[in-house]
Amino acid sequence: MIDRRQTQQEHEHAYVSSFVNWFNRVYQTDFKVDSEPNPPEAILRSSSGSTCWVEVSSAYLDRDYARDLNSFATPGETHKPYCNRPLQEPDNNFARRFVCVVKNKLEKTSYIPCKKMYGHGYLIVPVMYPLFNEQTIQAMEAAWAASASTVNDRGCFTSVYFVFGSNDPIEFPIS
Repeated sequence: MIDRRQTQQEHEHAYVSSFVNWFNRVYQTDFKVDSEPNPPEAILRSSSGSTCWVEVSSAYLDRDYARDLNSFATPGETHKPYCNRPLQEPDNNFARRFVCVVKNKLEKTSYIPCKKMYGHGYLIVPVMYPLFNEQTIQAMEAAWAASASTVNDRGCFTSVYFVFGSNDPIEFPIS
């Protein structure tokens, strides 16, 4: 079996780097990656000594689409192309998967030591969904509203951002 860990780390590193550059530009800060303990993906430190951390977790259209993208990107692995088949309610299905990714991260108790040591974290969710558009965002918000009361948020993340392609992160309202 091919080890995808290196490919996954490169994927996560790219999103952390992009997020830090965007964050520094928008909020006029100077955070830099201080360490990459994994988890979380990165501990950030500013010149003033402020710290925070970043976790990355991708949301895919479905398992087959994830297998397609990851097998294509992993050196030495045979590409397993996505079977084009009719999709029913693709935005709603993706939205439920997105909510599941966010919910799982918000509920993880293993981030509590990170919060105690470095302050609140930022959750970055790359969107791996080829049909993504404004309607998808509406479906994500509706799915979150329908399930938010069942989330046992541990309070480790100050914000959740989703990213599609090379666009700037968009904050996703979780409260």
